[in-house]
Amino acid sequence: MWKPDPNKLTSPKYLSIATALEQDIQTGRLVEGDKLPPQRELAYQLGVTLGTITRAYAEAERKKLVRGETGRGTFVAKTGDVRLPLMLASNTEGAQSYDLARSLGLAHLSPDLGQMLRELSDDPLVGSLNEYGPSEGTDHHREVGAQFLREYYGAPANACQTLVTSGAQHGIQTSMQALFNRGDAIAVDEMIYPPVLSVLATLDLQIVPIESERDENGHIIGMSARALEEACARQEIRGIFLIPNAQNPTTHTLSNAKRQKLAAIIEKYNLMVVEDDPYMPFISCKQKSFLELVPDNTVLIGSPSKVMSAGLRTGYVHVPQSTKTAFANAIGESTWMVAPLNVEIVSRWITGGQLQETLQRKREVLKQRYRFMKNTFPANTLQGGEEKLFAWLHLPQHQNAELVEQAALLRGVEVLSHRHFQAAPRTDINALRVSLSSIAHQAHFEEAITLLKASIDQLENLQAPRPMVG
Repeated sequence: MWKPDPNKLTSPKYLSIATALEQDIQTGRLVEGDKLPPQRELAYQLGVTLGTITRAYAEAERKKLVRGETGRGTFVAKTGDVRLPLMLASNTEGAQSYDLARSLGLAHLSPDLGQMLRELSDDPLVGSLNEYGPSEGTDHHREVGAQFLREYYGAPANACQTLVTSGAQHGIQTSMQALFNRGDAIAVDEMIYPPVLSVLATLDLQIVPIESERDENGHIIGMSARALEEACARQEIRGIFLIPNAQNPTTHTLSNAKRQKLAAIIEKYNLMVVEDDPYMPFISCKQKSFLELVPDNTVLIGSPSKVMSAGLRTGYVHVPQSTKTAFANAIGESTWMVAPLNVEIVSRWITGGQLQETLQRKREVLKQRYRFMKNTFPANTLQGGEEKLFAWLHLPQHQNAELVEQAALLRGVEVLSHRHFQAAPRTDINALRVSLSSIAHQAHFEEAITLLKASIDQLENLQAPRPMVG
C-alpha cells in the first residue's frame, strides 16, 4: 500500500500528501489502477486527522490523478488523464491567462518562416526534401549541426559524430535508449527538468538524485562532486544527466572548476554523460563543455529551438564514435528520420545569419525582463541572469510555493513551484520557476509579474509568523 514519508510532510499536510502522490505518479512509482490505502488507515499511519486525508484525496481527484469507485476505494487514474505541467493545452474556453510556467523561447521573435518557404519553393532541388533519407540526417545537415555546436557551444564537434534529432527532447530520449539498459542507475540533479524523470521511468532506469552545493544565500550552484562520488561508491551508477548551463530550473551555470571535479569522477567510474544544453546559445561567456573534458564519455545535445525554430523540432546530438550506430537505430525506431524540410530551413537560418540576428533580438528582451524582475523582487530571492529564459524565485520558508502557484492561477497567472522539478522530496527548497520567454508583449509580461507579486504578498500577510506575546 502506498504511503508518503511522514517525516517529509510540510504544512498544510493535505497539500503535501497530494503533492507526494502526484510526484509518485509522474515518476512511475504509482501506475494506473494502483489502489490507494483507505482514508482511515492512511490517517492512522501518518498520524493525521481523517479530514486531512479526505482533503488530500479530494485535491488529487480534482487534478484527475485518482478516481474514487463506490464500495471499492480510490485508484490511480489513467496516465493519459494526467497532463504534464510543461505541456501546452488548447484553450477551448477562451479564458485569459498569462504564461509564466513554460519556457517557449520568445517564439514570436523567430525568423520569418513565410519568407524562407517562398525561397525554398523557387529552389529546383526542393523536391529532394520530400524523400526518405538516413536516420541520422544527410551529410550536409550534419555538417551544419556540427558547425552550430562549434560556434554556439564552443564544443569540439565534427560532422561524423553529429546526428540530427527532432529537437533536444528527442535527443534526451534517444540518448537514454542508446546508452543504457533496463535497470541501469542514472545520476541527476536533485532539481531537474521534469520530462527527464518521465523518460527514465518509462525506460525502467533508476533515478539517483545527487545533492547540490549551495552558495552563501542557500541558492543551488551545481551538483556536488563529493555527493556524486559517494553515490558511485554506494552503488553501480552507469550514467549522469546534466544541464551545465542555465540549469533548468535553478538557472545556475557550472563553473569550470566544478566541471573539472565532476569530470574526474566521471572518468574514475567510467560514467556516460548526457550533456543537455538547450540554453547555451544565449550565454555569451562560454564554459568548457563536458565533450571537451571527457570526449569518449559524453553525448552533447544541442538545439536551435529556443533561439529560432521551436515549431521545426530540430536538434543535434554529438556522440562517441562507438555509440553512433546505436543512436542511428534509436532515431530510426522512434521517428525513422527528422523531416528533411524542417532541417533544411534550420540549416539555412544557421548559415545565412538569421540565427545570430534572432539571438541578439531575444537577448535584448531577456535583459529588459530580468531587470524588471530585479526591480520587483528582493535581490537575495532571485536567481537567474540577463541571458536566461527563466528565473528561480526563492520564497520564505514560512510560505508555501504550491499555495502561491494556486493563488497566482486564481489571478490568471500560470507559474510552477519547485515540486514539479523535484527528483526526490526535499523540505528546504521553496521556490518558483518564472519564465521570461513565453509572453509576447512586454506590457503583458510586466502585468503578469505584478500579479504574481500580489499573490505572494497576499499569502505573506496570511502566513507570516506571528510574534510571541508575553
